[in-house]
Amino acid sequence: MKILIVTTIMFLSLSACSYRSDNISDKGEWVSVPVDSFAEGYNNIRGQIYWGYIVGMDFTEDENVNADIETFRVCKGSEYAKDKHHVYYPQDQVCFDGFKEDEETGEYEGCGGAIAKKIILKGASPSQFKYIGNGYAVAGNRMYHKGEVIEWNDSIIQANL
Repeated sequence: MKILIVTTIMFLSLSACSYRSDNISDKGEWVSVPVDSFAEGYNNIRGQIYWGYIVGMDFTEDENVNADIETFRVCKGSEYAKDKHHVYYPQDQVCFDGFKEDEETGEYEGCGGAIAKKIILKGASPSQFKYIGNGYAVAGNRMYHKGEVIEWNDSIIQANL
């Protein structure tokens, strides 16, 4: 009898689990990034995803996002992206500019750009992640603004309906 009561309580507590974001609609238009193209700063170079804006030089392996290319999608009009493993947003951006010497001609040419040192949103579940507009997103019981966790605010949800 005790086992039946404990089992019933456990079942009811697990089945009653819900999140604030469950009843919120995803307003994002999530698009793939074909090979040798880019969207919202995400570059698909030979089937590998990189985030950044670089001129006059190539991305290094350190800038590889290591996304699952088959499920990777970018939210148009924002810098959010997700695959089956992670949610992404460029954080800790590093901007640089300078010159590099062309090995063939010996002339100097401009180079520079921006990369993100941190890009994975820790704790954000891709299956629950929803873009609600104006840089705001929700996942589970968390709310984000431009990649930063913020205090949940229902008025933000209402303003973006």
